[in-house]
Amino acid sequence: MSANCATCASATEFDATTTYDVCIVGAGPCGLALLSAVHAQEGNLTDEQQATMQARGRRGRIKKSEREALKVCVVDPAGAFLHEWRGRFDALDIALLRSPAWAHPDFFSEAALQEYAWRRGREAEIHSIDDFTTTSLRRLTEVNAGLFRLPGAGLFSDFCCDLSKTLPHAMLRGEASRVEKLGDGGYAVAVGDASVRTRAVVFALGAATTPCVPPQFALAPTIVHSNDWRALRDLDFGSKDTVLVVGGGLSAAQAALRAAKRGAGRVVLCSRRKLCTRTYDLELDWMNRRSTGKGSARRRLYEFKGAPLEERRAFVAKARGGATVPQYYLDLLKKAEDRGAIAHFVDEVCDVQELDGAHRVAFNKSEPLVATKIILATGSQLDCGTIPLLRDTAKRLALPVVSCLPAVDDSLRWGDEDLFVVGALAQLQVGPDAGNLTGARRAAEICAANLGSHDDLVEDYNVLANTYDVFGDSSDTESETGSSSTD
Repeated sequence: MSANCATCASATEFDATTTYDVCIVGAGPCGLALLSAVHAQEGNLTDEQQATMQARGRRGRIKKSEREALKVCVVDPAGAFLHEWRGRFDALDIALLRSPAWAHPDFFSEAALQEYAWRRGREAEIHSIDDFTTTSLRRLTEVNAGLFRLPGAGLFSDFCCDLSKTLPHAMLRGEASRVEKLGDGGYAVAVGDASVRTRAVVFALGAATTPCVPPQFALAPTIVHSNDWRALRDLDFGSKDTVLVVGGGLSAAQAALRAAKRGAGRVVLCSRRKLCTRTYDLELDWMNRRSTGKGSARRRLYEFKGAPLEERRAFVAKARGGATVPQYYLDLLKKAEDRGAIAHFVDEVCDVQELDGAHRVAFNKSEPLVATKIILATGSQLDCGTIPLLRDTAKRLALPVVSCLPAVDDSLRWGDEDLFVVGALAQLQVGPDAGNLTGARRAAEICAANLGSHDDLVEDYNVLANTYDVFGDSSDTESETGSSSTD
């Protein structure tokens, strides 16, 4: 899987004389999901909207009207979709996604990825990881349909590449550096020497995070953070190398396995606590979108939306919990340990000193270790203040920021401007899965609807009203007292 997929670049050239309806800044999975939602030809009600309508005992009347496709320009430094995503996956030799097969950027059908695999004889690249017979998901039809299996990275990459070719858009290669408001109410997005005129801007910046580097370490050519996939990719391993991997999550496990696979003489994985396992990034309850009972995704989102904006980041952190590793990778680590390729112990680094081109690492309890290369898989932080484009735009247009994140409203609009945010940076409204593919689909739908993409759906009997306020309806025996905002 190449990090440079030129075939994914749009054949439509950017036109500086065009005023675009939407400018999407970022060409990762979130940007692609939004592009797909924007061009959805049918404004179908989602499962959540149908459930709301049924729970209230009303019939929705859907009126369709002809509309022109929105003109969309996508801005990305690589000029191609999923460049950064592919780079990160290649740098860690990631074979499987951690999101279920229904969570992909194609808005038209949740089964699209599975159908894509079937049409190309690649069904074996969607992997069964759990039968779910003893879990809260056991009654979901999607489980029996295979939609909770995990797709292979290569299959997902090819699927997204082919999807992008079917969606009309202009692609401008470069980094967006500034967003200016124009006198006509539109915006100008500065990209190098070019300027994109647009009526609305969507920030789909994906994994725009700042790596958390423990104070004992200083990044150097032989000390890299897993967040920097280019530096990680360029690390060479030899039989004389002792590689220390610090971290207790999936990236740490992947980095250790990669170093062992690439020929490192010794690989040591140090985590602060025992490795914990979980299939997906979130508990299974967050994947149960059908049930309205206690512990279901809808109920959890209702609770999330009921919390004040200032408390939601803490809610997200609690829902996501600490670092976890899928059982698939724990099994690989166990096999590597059994054959002596990887050693794992629970401890904390207390001191690091340079030593003849290597590093002497001291631990709280274990014996010191001399490492020739160190990989820090110690997580990262989201802070829009560390992203120049967002920091400067927020300051220039007086946009609200809460808990270091854009304080977007229920429509994912930032402030009173036609500026929108999707991806992990929108977690104050989207919820704990904002940075995952599951949240990308939901955010794309919300954002596209508010960009006018689904104007052929006329709101009638509150069909498009709050997805989760059904839980505050006294006519619903399972509901709780309270109200929530529109998602």
